Amino acid sequence: MADQQKVKEIKQQFERQWLAMDSVVAVGIGKIDNQTGIIISVSKNPDKVREQLGNRVKGVPVKVQKTGEFKAQ
Repeated sequence: MADQQKVKEIKQQFERQWLAMDSVVAVGIGKIDNQTGIIISVSKNPDKVREQLGNRVKGVPVKVQKTGEFKAQ
């Protein structure tokens, strides 16, 4: 199980790289199956992004979810 600090460090390390991927619109921290993990929000093609990232990064659980585009109002 990953602790909160490790998850934050992994997120900081990879966030720019993930946000540069096609369709990734946000990277956050949240609960995945009762564990703290990284949640990658995409506007489209969640399966393609999931294939590229896998289910874990350096032991930290990763979840890819389709949310659509985010727009500031």
